[in-house]
Amino acid sequence: MIISGTPVAKRIFDEAKAVASGLPMRPGFGVVLVGDDPASRIYVGIKERRAEELGFVFRKEILPRTATEEGIICAIESLNTDMSIHGILVQLPLPDGLDTDRIIAAIDPEKDADGFHPETVQGFLSGDRTLIPVFPEAIMELAKSSGIELSGKNGIAVVNSELFGSIMQKAFEYEGIVPTIVPTVDVDARIDEISNADLVVTAVGQPELFSRNIFKAGAVVIDGGISEKYGKVRGDVSAEGNDIDIFLTPVPGGVGPVTVACLLRRTARLAAGQ
Repeated sequence: MIISGTPVAKRIFDEAKAVASGLPMRPGFGVVLVGDDPASRIYVGIKERRAEELGFVFRKEILPRTATEEGIICAIESLNTDMSIHGILVQLPLPDGLDTDRIIAAIDPEKDADGFHPETVQGFLSGDRTLIPVFPEAIMELAKSSGIELSGKNGIAVVNSELFGSIMQKAFEYEGIVPTIVPTVDVDARIDEISNADLVVTAVGQPELFSRNIFKAGAVVIDGGISEKYGKVRGDVSAEGNDIDIFLTPVPGGVGPVTVACLLRRTARLAAGQ
Protein backbone atom coordinates (compact mmCIF):
# COMPACT_ATOMS: atom_id res chain seq x y z
CA MET A 1 0.00 0.00 0.00
CA ILE A 2 1.71 3.13 -1.25
CA ILE A 3 1.44 6.41 0.66
CA SER A 4 1.83 8.85 -2.22
CA GLY A 5 3.11 12.31 -1.46
CA THR A 6 1.07 13.87 -4.27
CA PRO A 7 -2.32 14.30 -2.54
CA VAL A 8 -0.70 15.26 0.76
CA ALA A 9 1.45 17.89 -0.94
CA LYS A 10 -1.58 19.25 -2.83
CA ARG A 11 -3.54 19.69 0.39
CA ILE A 12 -0.65 21.55 2.01
CA PHE A 13 -0.13 23.73 -1.08
CA ASP A 14 -3.83 24.60 -0.97
CA GLU A 15 -3.41 25.61 2.67
CA ALA A 16 -0.42 27.79 1.74
CA LYS A 17 -2.44 29.39 -1.06
CA ALA A 18 -5.34 30.09 1.31
CA VAL A 19 -3.04 31.84 3.79
CA ALA A 20 -1.33 33.84 1.02
CA SER A 21 -4.64 34.94 -0.50
CA GLY A 22 -5.57 36.73 2.70
CA LEU A 23 -2.39 38.83 2.81
CA PRO A 24 -1.94 42.38 1.54
CA MET A 25 1.35 41.36 -0.11
CA ARG A 26 2.89 38.33 -1.78
CA PRO A 27 4.84 36.02 0.54
CA GLY A 28 8.54 36.06 -0.28
CA PHE A 29 10.83 33.04 -0.25
CA GLY A 30 14.61 33.34 -0.44
CA VAL A 31 17.16 30.57 -1.05
CA VAL A 32 20.93 30.60 -0.68
CA LEU A 33 22.66 28.08 -2.96
CA VAL A 34 26.39 27.53 -2.62
CA GLY A 35 28.42 25.51 -5.12
CA ASP A 36 27.53 23.49 -8.17
CA ASP A 37 26.12 20.26 -6.74
CA PRO A 38 23.71 19.03 -9.46
CA ALA A 39 21.16 17.60 -7.03
CA SER A 40 21.06 20.83 -5.02
CA ARG A 41 20.44 22.84 -8.16
CA ILE A 42 17.58 20.54 -9.11
CA TYR A 43 16.02 20.83 -5.64
CA VAL A 44 16.28 24.62 -5.69
CA GLY A 45 14.69 24.65 -9.14
CA ILE A 46 11.76 22.62 -7.85
CA LYS A 47 11.27 25.00 -4.93
CA GLU A 48 11.44 27.99 -7.29
CA ARG A 49 8.79 26.55 -9.62
CA ARG A 50 6.44 25.65 -6.82
CA ALA A 51 6.87 29.04 -5.12
CA GLU A 52 6.08 30.82 -8.38
CA GLU A 53 3.03 28.60 -8.92
CA LEU A 54 1.72 29.96 -5.62
CA GLY A 55 2.47 33.51 -6.68
CA PHE A 56 5.27 33.98 -4.15
CA VAL A 57 8.15 36.37 -4.58
CA PHE A 58 11.25 34.22 -5.10
CA ARG A 59 14.80 35.43 -4.60
CA LYS A 60 17.85 33.24 -5.13
CA GLU A 61 21.38 34.00 -3.94
CA ILE A 62 23.86 31.80 -5.86
CA LEU A 63 27.45 31.65 -4.64
CA PRO A 64 30.45 29.68 -5.97
CA ARG A 65 31.73 26.65 -4.08
CA THR A 66 34.77 28.76 -3.16
CA ALA A 67 32.60 31.18 -1.20
CA THR A 68 33.74 31.93 2.34
CA GLU A 69 31.52 31.61 5.40
CA GLU A 70 31.59 35.39 5.69
CA GLY A 71 30.42 35.72 2.08
CA ILE A 72 27.58 33.27 2.63
CA ILE A 73 26.52 35.00 5.83
CA CYS A 74 26.55 38.31 3.96
CA ALA A 75 24.13 36.83 1.41
CA ILE A 76 21.90 35.60 4.24
CA GLU A 77 21.98 39.02 5.85
CA SER A 78 20.84 40.53 2.57
CA LEU A 79 17.78 38.29 2.71
CA ASN A 80 17.29 38.98 6.42
CA THR A 81 16.95 42.71 5.69
CA ASP A 82 14.84 42.35 2.54
CA MET A 83 11.29 43.25 3.61
CA SER A 84 9.83 41.36 0.64
CA ILE A 85 11.31 38.05 1.90
CA HIS A 86 9.52 36.24 4.72
CA GLY A 87 11.12 32.79 4.64
CA ILE A 88 14.77 31.86 4.08
CA LEU A 89 16.39 28.51 3.29
CA VAL A 90 20.07 27.60 2.91
CA GLN A 91 20.20 24.64 0.53
CA LEU A 92 22.16 21.75 2.01
CA PRO A 93 24.63 20.16 1.85
CA LEU A 94 27.15 22.96 1.79
CA PRO A 95 30.62 22.41 0.29
CA ASP A 96 33.18 20.74 2.55
CA GLY A 97 34.99 22.92 5.02
CA LEU A 98 32.09 25.24 5.82
CA ASP A 99 30.48 25.45 9.28
CA THR A 100 26.87 24.57 8.51
CA ASP A 101 25.65 25.29 12.04
CA ARG A 102 27.15 28.78 12.02
CA ILE A 103 25.66 29.53 8.61
CA ILE A 104 22.16 28.32 9.55
CA ALA A 105 22.35 30.34 12.77
CA ALA A 106 22.87 33.50 10.68
CA ILE A 107 19.27 33.27 9.39
CA ASP A 108 16.87 35.62 11.17
CA PRO A 109 14.80 33.22 13.37
CA GLU A 110 11.69 35.15 12.30
CA LYS A 111 12.42 34.09 8.70
CA ASP A 112 13.48 30.49 9.37
CA ALA A 113 11.48 28.62 6.73
CA ASP A 114 13.26 25.27 7.14
CA GLY A 115 12.93 25.19 10.93
CA PHE A 116 16.49 24.18 11.78
CA HIS A 117 17.69 27.46 13.25
CA PRO A 118 18.88 26.74 16.83
CA GLU A 119 16.17 28.97 18.33
CA THR A 120 13.46 27.25 16.29
CA VAL A 121 14.67 23.78 17.24
CA GLN A 122 14.92 24.73 20.91
CA GLY A 123 11.40 26.11 20.84
CA PHE A 124 10.09 22.89 19.29
CA LEU A 125 11.92 20.69 21.77
CA SER A 126 10.69 22.88 24.63
CA GLY A 127 7.03 22.40 23.84
CA ASP A 128 5.93 24.51 20.86
CA ARG A 129 4.82 21.89 18.35
CA THR A 130 4.10 24.55 15.69
CA LEU A 131 7.87 25.05 15.31
CA ILE A 132 8.52 21.56 13.94
CA PRO A 133 11.17 21.66 11.17
CA VAL A 134 9.64 21.02 7.76
CA PHE A 135 11.36 17.70 6.97
CA PRO A 136 10.07 15.98 10.14
CA GLU A 137 6.77 17.78 9.59
CA ALA A 138 6.47 16.20 6.13
CA ILE A 139 7.26 12.80 7.62
CA MET A 140 4.50 13.13 10.19
CA GLU A 141 2.02 14.47 7.63
CA LEU A 142 2.58 11.35 5.54
CA ALA A 143 2.37 9.03 8.53
CA LYS A 144 -0.98 10.52 9.53
CA SER A 145 -2.24 10.32 5.94
CA SER A 146 -2.09 6.51 6.18
CA GLY A 147 -5.35 6.66 8.13
CA ILE A 148 -3.88 4.51 10.88
CA GLU A 149 -4.46 5.69 14.46
CA LEU A 150 -0.91 6.37 15.61
CA SER A 151 -1.49 7.38 19.22
CA GLY A 152 -0.28 4.62 21.55
CA LYS A 153 1.65 2.86 18.79
CA ASN A 154 5.36 2.06 18.86
CA GLY A 155 7.42 4.29 16.57
CA ILE A 156 11.06 3.89 15.58
CA ALA A 157 13.16 6.50 13.81
CA VAL A 158 16.40 5.30 12.21
CA VAL A 159 18.71 8.30 12.01
CA ASN A 160 22.31 9.30 11.34
CA SER A 161 22.09 12.57 13.29
CA GLU A 162 21.63 13.05 17.02
CA LEU A 163 19.80 16.33 16.44
CA PHE A 164 17.37 14.77 13.98
CA GLY A 165 16.82 11.91 16.41
CA SER A 166 15.89 14.36 19.17
CA ILE A 167 13.45 16.14 16.86
CA MET A 168 11.79 12.91 15.75
CA GLN A 169 11.47 11.73 19.33
CA LYS A 170 9.62 14.91 20.23
CA ALA A 171 7.51 14.72 17.05
CA PHE A 172 6.45 11.18 18.02
CA GLU A 173 5.64 12.27 21.57
CA TYR A 174 3.42 15.11 20.36
CA GLU A 175 1.32 12.53 18.46
CA GLY A 176 1.16 10.12 21.41
CA ILE A 177 3.54 7.66 19.73
CA VAL A 178 5.87 5.66 21.97
CA PRO A 179 9.29 6.75 20.60
CA THR A 180 12.49 4.82 20.01
CA ILE A 181 15.50 6.29 18.23
CA VAL A 182 17.95 3.94 16.51
CA PRO A 183 21.29 5.32 15.25
CA THR A 184 22.34 3.89 11.90
CA VAL A 185 25.30 2.08 13.47
CA ASP A 186 22.90 0.07 15.65
CA VAL A 187 20.59 -1.13 12.87
CA ASP A 188 21.95 -4.67 12.57
CA ALA A 189 21.83 -5.26 16.32
CA ARG A 190 18.27 -3.95 16.60
CA ILE A 191 16.69 -5.30 13.42
CA ASP A 192 14.14 -7.38 15.36
CA GLU A 193 13.01 -4.27 17.21
CA ILE A 194 12.65 -2.38 13.93
CA SER A 195 10.79 -5.29 12.35
CA ASN A 196 8.11 -5.23 15.05
CA ALA A 197 7.45 -1.49 15.17
CA ASP A 198 4.07 -0.06 14.19
CA LEU A 199 5.68 3.01 12.60
CA VAL A 200 9.19 3.17 11.13
CA VAL A 201 10.80 6.38 9.92
CA THR A 202 14.14 6.01 8.16
CA ALA A 203 16.14 9.02 6.99
CA VAL A 204 19.66 7.75 6.46
CA GLY A 205 20.40 8.11 2.75
CA GLN A 206 21.78 4.59 2.40
CA PRO A 207 20.28 2.85 -0.63
CA GLU A 208 18.14 -0.15 0.22
CA LEU A 209 19.28 -0.31 3.83
CA PHE A 210 16.13 -2.29 4.56
CA SER A 211 14.26 -4.95 2.65
CA ARG A 212 10.56 -4.20 2.71
CA ASN A 213 10.07 -7.82 3.80
CA ILE A 214 11.38 -7.16 7.31
CA PHE A 215 8.44 -5.03 8.45
CA LYS A 216 5.39 -6.51 10.07
CA ALA A 217 2.04 -6.52 8.29
CA GLY A 218 0.21 -3.22 8.72
CA ALA A 219 3.33 -1.23 9.60
CA VAL A 220 3.57 2.39 8.42
CA VAL A 221 7.02 2.95 6.88
CA ILE A 222 8.07 6.50 5.97
CA ASP A 223 11.19 6.45 3.80
CA GLY A 224 12.89 9.84 4.07
CA GLY A 225 16.22 8.64 2.71
CA ILE A 226 17.39 9.51 -0.77
CA SER A 227 20.52 8.39 -2.58
CA GLU A 228 21.66 7.11 -5.95
CA LYS A 229 22.45 3.55 -6.97
CA TYR A 230 23.22 2.39 -10.51
CA GLY A 231 22.16 5.81 -11.78
CA LYS A 232 18.72 5.67 -10.18
CA VAL A 233 17.25 7.43 -7.16
CA ARG A 234 16.79 5.03 -4.26
CA GLY A 235 15.33 5.19 -0.79
CA ASP A 236 16.45 3.49 2.38
CA VAL A 237 13.83 0.79 1.80
CA SER A 238 14.03 -1.55 -1.17
CA ALA A 239 11.11 -1.25 -3.58
CA GLU A 240 11.35 -4.98 -4.17
CA GLY A 241 9.79 -7.55 -1.89
CA ASN A 242 6.96 -9.95 -1.28
CA ASP A 243 3.30 -9.19 -0.66
CA ILE A 244 3.44 -8.31 3.04
CA ASP A 245 0.90 -5.51 3.46
CA ILE A 246 2.67 -2.39 4.74
CA PHE A 247 2.09 1.31 4.19
CA LEU A 248 5.18 2.63 2.40
CA THR A 249 6.16 6.00 0.93
CA PRO A 250 7.82 5.86 -2.50
CA VAL A 251 11.19 7.40 -3.37
CA PRO A 252 10.91 9.66 -5.26
CA GLY A 253 7.36 10.92 -4.86
CA GLY A 254 6.92 10.59 -1.10
CA VAL A 255 8.59 12.78 1.50
CA GLY A 256 10.26 15.11 -1.03
CA PRO A 257 7.21 16.88 -2.50
CA VAL A 258 5.55 17.09 0.90
CA THR A 259 8.65 18.74 2.37
CA VAL A 260 8.56 21.41 -0.35
CA ALA A 261 4.88 21.97 0.34
CA CYS A 262 5.51 22.31 4.08
CA LEU A 263 8.34 24.74 3.37
CA LEU A 264 6.09 27.04 1.37
CA ARG A 265 3.22 26.74 3.84
CA ARG A 266 5.65 27.77 6.58
CA THR A 267 6.73 30.76 4.46
CA ALA A 268 3.12 31.84 3.96
CA ARG A 269 2.51 31.58 7.69
CA LEU A 270 5.64 33.60 8.45
CA ALA A 271 4.40 36.28 6.06
CA ALA A 272 1.12 36.27 7.96
CA GLY A 273 2.92 36.58 11.29
CA GLN A 274 1.72 33.17 12.43
